[in-house]
Amino acid sequence: MQSKFFYNGFKVFFKDRFDIFVTKSNKFFLIFSSKSSFNFVEVPLFVRVKKWEGYMFFNVVTKDFKTILRFANFHKEVSYLLKALNKKFKKHLVVKGLGMRIKYFRLLHKLQLKLGYSNLIVLDVPMSIQIYKNKDVLVIEGNNSTTVGNFANLVRSLKIPDSYKGKGIWYKNELRVLKPVKKV
Repeated sequence: MQSKFFYNGFKVFFKDRFDIFVTKSNKFFLIFSSKSSFNFVEVPLFVRVKKWEGYMFFNVVTKDFKTILRFANFHKEVSYLLKALNKKFKKHLVVKGLGMRIKYFRLLHKLQLKLGYSNLIVLDVPMSIQIYKNKDVLVIEGNNSTTVGNFANLVRSLKIPDSYKGKGIWYKNELRVLKPVKKV
């Protein structure tokens, strides 16, 4: 998914990945969507947009130096969002300790955690996140790095690793020094 830049415009092959949306105040928004999330960019007034046979063409209306610079910034923002749509962000969490269990209900988008407390903890998983579970490893995956990181941090904060035995929820490659046990 790349865009080709020309002096007076650029073209993008889109194949149902994004579309133009017009508001009541006649502002154009370019909407990028994937399976689970969407982003949008306001199309500047000096840009003309055309859709034709799977391509979207963006052209500059006026050709003075300032508008060409602003148009280059618009192209940079669009190409950044196109790259972000295809990229997946992952966080791996490892559950250490006896009696700690994780269940994921895919249809309900709920994560059920048994972390050694007397009650079960049930979390609502955001729609933009996919979760995979393999024994004691929980993989959180999504298009937006912020939502993936925040959700991983929320799960980890429910059972922070013990500093003596190491029981709790760890990031996969996290290095943590355990304290020595006092010997009498």
